[in-house]
Amino acid sequence: MDQLSGRFLYVTVVLFTSFIAATYGFGIYLFPAIAPEMIKDIGFTYAQMGVTTGAVQAGFMGFALLSGVLTGWLGAFNVIRISIVLCAAALGGLTWAENFVLISVCLFLLGGCAASVWVPMVEVSQQCISRLHQGRVLGLMSSGTSYGVFMNSLLIALLLNAYGWRSLWIVTFALVCGLCVWAFFVLRKLEQGLLVDRTPQAVQAPQAGLVSKIRSLPAGTTSLVLVMMFLNGLSCMPYQTYLSSFLVGEHGFSIEQSALAWRIIGLVGMAGGFLMGWVADRITVKWALTIVYSILSLAALVLLVQDLSIVHLYVTSVLFGLSFYAIFGLVPAYISHVYRNGTAALVFSFGNVALGFGGIAGNLAGGWLKETSGTFEWIYVVILAAAIGSVVVSLAMRNERFMALQMVDA
Repeated sequence: MDQLSGRFLYVTVVLFTSFIAATYGFGIYLFPAIAPEMIKDIGFTYAQMGVTTGAVQAGFMGFALLSGVLTGWLGAFNVIRISIVLCAAALGGLTWAENFVLISVCLFLLGGCAASVWVPMVEVSQQCISRLHQGRVLGLMSSGTSYGVFMNSLLIALLLNAYGWRSLWIVTFALVCGLCVWAFFVLRKLEQGLLVDRTPQAVQAPQAGLVSKIRSLPAGTTSLVLVMMFLNGLSCMPYQTYLSSFLVGEHGFSIEQSALAWRIIGLVGMAGGFLMGWVADRITVKWALTIVYSILSLAALVLLVQDLSIVHLYVTSVLFGLSFYAIFGLVPAYISHVYRNGTAALVFSFGNVALGFGGIAGNLAGGWLKETSGTFEWIYVVILAAAIGSVVVSLAMRNERFMALQMVDA
């Protein structure tokens, strides 16, 4: 079972995509959508809301780094199990949260679980999915966020007005509990299959220490990966953060038109990750990344048109939806191709920390530029520059099909 095929391959991919839908869709994106109702009911301030959203980012960065280390110590499967159980527990905590502190703790855990479930999945995918299919498989997994966000929109429409915001956390808690049960059986079967197919020497071989793994990383390639992840945060995060304010406040679009833009982004994203992963499996991940970053550059450039029309809005939404979800599948696919001997999870964990710093830098820059210049236009100039920089970095990266990096085992 070193490389999955047939029905069990599809079951595994659906399960892993569901992990992303739950931890990112429910864990990160549901709270901002219903925060006004929670604020009105519980009574905490928007300043405190800023602290809670900061807790999400802090959890993501902290768990991203921790999960890379724990994957080597506890094993990828155990880290995945712990992450999805913690996600369920945090969603359950939000069902009866009565104050800002408990909400912040739960959101900290949810932000952390989003990182800690994704990092070891890259390691597992490397072991059990053929290199010929890793682009489309990891691309589909990265699109899991869009499926989660889409489910959020349905649940909000069905439950929020009728039953209140707590009903949303109750339902998502129940859904993730069901996911935990399903995951227990699938992961056990998958883990047993991988262990059976390993040679006795492989099973008994000692794992390299953390310091040895870090020293074995190729400095040039790893630096480019980290720079790329930082630029991903710098470009993609503020693009989302300020899009609605930019469209409504500075270009006169209605709230409904802004919501339509987000709907288009989500719908395109449902297929975008898989589509660009399919392209990567044919032309290599390196060149797929170059294409995707070029598309992201065009998405930012369209927003810098002086007289934005509804057509421009549709175009930038399609371009961003196609690029955003693809990026977060292609980068782990590249890492999975290039790194071996337990270092893929470690590099991806470092990369997610770089991603977090990039997102923080971009969001802070957006707020500062708005305050000093009176417009969000300059942050989209920064986003355009970061996206073009990502194109340059992708061109500088070595083609994964011609690389034979040998990681040293202790």
